[in-house]
Amino acid sequence: MNPTGIHHISLVVTDIEKAKAFYGDVLRLQQLKRPPFTFVGLWYALGQQQLHLIEDGQLKLKEKETSINTRGRHVAFHVSDFDETVRHLHNQGVLYIEKRYSTSGFHQVFINDPDGNTIEFMSEFQAE
Repeated sequence: MNPTGIHHISLVVTDIEKAKAFYGDVLRLQQLKRPPFTFVGLWYALGQQQLHLIEDGQLKLKEKETSINTRGRHVAFHVSDFDETVRHLHNQGVLYIEKRYSTSGFHQVFINDPDGNTIEFMSEFQAE
């Protein structure tokens, strides 16, 4: 076995229309054509990788976050311009936690999607 990278990440959402508004309109991800599966979902481009959203309206997320948990389960997306990303989230009215020059070695900003899935946007910084 020789894994060579990540192709896609799947997140479960409870309302595909809310998710589409968030990921497509607020985060501006490019929607991809999706095969005609027998279940509802959306695919988005993330550079060379993809984000797959799967709707499960019956799902009750046991650990649905109402606050942003920067140490829990999350997905991290690399961004080329950290300042622009923070400005965009602010202008869209998205609640976030910003960690510049974090111990991890990169700038981080964390948000929650409408279902409480935590998303991190990160960008490297040059140590002085």
